[in-house]
Amino acid sequence: MNPTVATRFRWTICALIFFATTVNYLDRFLFSLLVPFFEDELRLGPTDLALLNVSFALPYGFVMIFVGRYVDRVGIKRGLGSAFLLWNVASIAHAFVNSLTGFIGIRFLLGVGESGMFPSAVKTMTEWFPVKERSLATGLFNAGSNMGAMLAPLIGVAIAAKFGWRTCFFVTGGVGIVWIFFWNKLYRSPEEHPKVSESELAYIRQDREPPEEPVSFAQLFAMRPVYGLGIAKALSDAPWWLYLTWVPKFLVDQFHVSAGAMALAIPVIYLIADVGSVAGGWLSSLLIHRGLSVGKARKLTMLACAILVLPVMTVGFLVDHAPIAGIPCFYWAVGIIALAAGAHQGWSCNLFTLISDSVPKNAIAVAVGAINGFAMVGVAALQFFVGWSVQVTSSYTLPFVVAGLLYLVALVVIQIFLPRVERVSGVPRANMSLVYAGAAAVIAGLGMLQYLLNKPPYTSLSDYLAKRSTELKASGPPVEGPAAHVGWMEAHWYMWQPATGKPKLELIKLDTQSRPFVESKGVKAARYKGPDLPTVNSGFHLPQ
Repeated sequence: MNPTVATRFRWTICALIFFATTVNYLDRFLFSLLVPFFEDELRLGPTDLALLNVSFALPYGFVMIFVGRYVDRVGIKRGLGSAFLLWNVASIAHAFVNSLTGFIGIRFLLGVGESGMFPSAVKTMTEWFPVKERSLATGLFNAGSNMGAMLAPLIGVAIAAKFGWRTCFFVTGGVGIVWIFFWNKLYRSPEEHPKVSESELAYIRQDREPPEEPVSFAQLFAMRPVYGLGIAKALSDAPWWLYLTWVPKFLVDQFHVSAGAMALAIPVIYLIADVGSVAGGWLSSLLIHRGLSVGKARKLTMLACAILVLPVMTVGFLVDHAPIAGIPCFYWAVGIIALAAGAHQGWSCNLFTLISDSVPKNAIAVAVGAINGFAMVGVAALQFFVGWSVQVTSSYTLPFVVAGLLYLVALVVIQIFLPRVERVSGVPRANMSLVYAGAAAVIAGLGMLQYLLNKPPYTSLSDYLAKRSTELKASGPPVEGPAAHVGWMEAHWYMWQPATGKPKLELIKLDTQSRPFVESKGVKAARYKGPDLPTVNSGFHLPQ
């Protein structure tokens, strides 16, 4: 190659990373989109789905703390290639799973593999682009995440509807395997690449800074901002993952729309989320330009975002509600969730910027990894709560109310830990024994939370009959009525006669271990199949 020719091969590398990011998000969000297709076949309840979401989130967050150093050790080509291979093999393996335990293992591997995507991608941009082009290149490859999030419902649901959900996992995972061929064939470091001319290499290296010694974990965990921003991200990422993992099922079950209608609604949410990300960055920059300090500009923007999230607290109340202003409540719910998603992205871009505003430059990468680890703890806690709430109440009202409030709580935490936003200097070393003990306590707490929330109110049908009789102050045992189904769960109607007052009808559904749950919505429960209410009443000789 003529060394004087100005090649532009760096943009080919950027395109490769863009497609990798697209596949990353497509594989990540496919699971929640396909839940309506496989939950009955695999007999998965809400608490099972919550556990599966956590099985992905925790390894994804915790491995990300260390994956940057792994990529540094083995190199970008092997680091990203091995991560990509692991998560796409795991994605294909979803097609062969037939049990909850199998899904937990596969989701765990997917989380480990996907944790390598963004640290590797950011390092690739650093390696291949000068500072003045790096933000543009990063923005371009990061657009792949939005592309994947929008393609997943359109492609995934279409394949699942026509060929089955197992085929969908197999096809999308197979596409990722094809990417590895191009990655291995095309990727080298800029210095070693035959398609990079000397003039392009000089352009890439024009402002290369000498590498800085990264901070140790002992130094990192001595920094006050890491804890404040970590807790804030745990609180605010939890609602975001509620939207990502539960909204497809929520729309299908609660508003009784088809999977196809859901697949058209989800991209709208992510499109508005993109707008929010840009708007959040623009607003804080505008406030700084007008003379506000960096800290005040970031916090005021985050306050505005937290306020815009508040309407999401009403989403659960829209279920079974009459049209508002002539518009079906399904559309109101999608619009409000989209607004909350956009506000979250505006919040999130400012929170990430606060990291670079408050920790030393050589600590930013490892701080982002650690703070993401904090975030997944909050994500896991809310996932367990959502699973319990949906299992017990058949409603998403409580989770959406909690989601709407968490951003304001997170902002208070930021104000407590970072009353002034300024870069940390003179960092001491933390006692890592205490850090490890704290991490172990947090994990144990999550385990205890999962156990407590997963503990059923009644351990068996006989336990239900005994305890419920006391709770309702019944005059005797109930009369058993017709059978029904709630999704895959077998169900039965019972009529209790309290000592005083009118008879009480209850629909009891049984999980895989025959543990009973009271279905509070009765015939209006999502995916209820059985006699209508007049038929049930007539069977018990009750007035219509």
